[in-house]
Amino acid sequence: MECKRCTVIPETGIEASWVYIKLPTHHHIAPLERIASVMKETLQPKANGFLLKISDFQEFVLLLCRHYFNSIEQMDIYLMPMKEAVISFESLDCYKRLSYWKNLFLGEDLIYILKEKNLKILFHPIVLAKDHKIYGYEALTRGIKRDGHMMSPIEMFRYAKEMDLLFHLDRLCREQVIKQAAEAGISEKVFINFIPTSIYDPDKCLRSTDEAIHQYGLQAEQIVFEVVETERIDDYDHLNYILDYYKKKGYETALDDVGSGYASTGALLRLNPSYMKIDMGIIRGIHENKQNQRILKDYLSIAREKDIYILAEGVETKEEIDYLTEAKVDFLQGYYFGKPSHQPL
Repeated sequence: MECKRCTVIPETGIEASWVYIKLPTHHHIAPLERIASVMKETLQPKANGFLLKISDFQEFVLLLCRHYFNSIEQMDIYLMPMKEAVISFESLDCYKRLSYWKNLFLGEDLIYILKEKNLKILFHPIVLAKDHKIYGYEALTRGIKRDGHMMSPIEMFRYAKEMDLLFHLDRLCREQVIKQAAEAGISEKVFINFIPTSIYDPDKCLRSTDEAIHQYGLQAEQIVFEVVETERIDDYDHLNYILDYYKKKGYETALDDVGSGYASTGALLRLNPSYMKIDMGIIRGIHENKQNQRILKDYLSIAREKDIYILAEGVETKEEIDYLTEAKVDFLQGYYFGKPSHQPL
């Protein structure tokens, strides 16, 4: 059974006629009194906090944020929307920080995307270095908002993290990649990003992903699960546990942005991936950068010893390609070979 956190997406339409406000002792009450005055309501002391009659909870939250605009202040203020001026066990479920409510309402587009599963997947080609034939595609996600405009992955994942919805978004991205890759008829490798910090138990959290792969007819040997945000990984044992789960299912694994300075080579190699994707910061202009050439040489040496493929990201010029090919890099990815597209090459 999955936990509540993994199965419930919060509602943004909060029905409330009252709100309980808890201010820490070091906060000034004057801004709250001004808001009550503008609303022509009176603050009522209640249980070390205040009750206030409201007509629109979302409007009140955003108004409160304008008066207590400091993000640290917003972390210390607690709100509890209520239908009646009575604190009940049911209402205690809604007792949350002001910062939570702010992110919930400002993140309405993300809630819509999650509920409607409204993602567009773009496929970025990965080619063999030796002959430039298509080897696979990295899947990149874009959210489609209610008004039809795109929501960038950076924006989506920022709101998801702040709203404790990383699991939901990460899972939806994986499942939509699988579905849309199958619909596009991709028979090559599919590199699927995932955020390891959103997964607490692979057997539970990744079950639906595994089911989707079989449901849409992709083969296990096609799938490469790619670790992103490795700079935020503190528990390498837990990540290894997740990667071992994938490997036992017959999938391959990759580490993204290797060399961008966030982790030691030794720490990354403890994960024993199938692929190491070298960050574009190292690859750009590498044909004339002696320092980056030495860094790449070190990675290639370790990769050969550990039987790991090396993939160069961000390749844009023929000079870079010539150098990387001569250096015996296995795979190349970058705009030189095509931009991300919903219809794969």
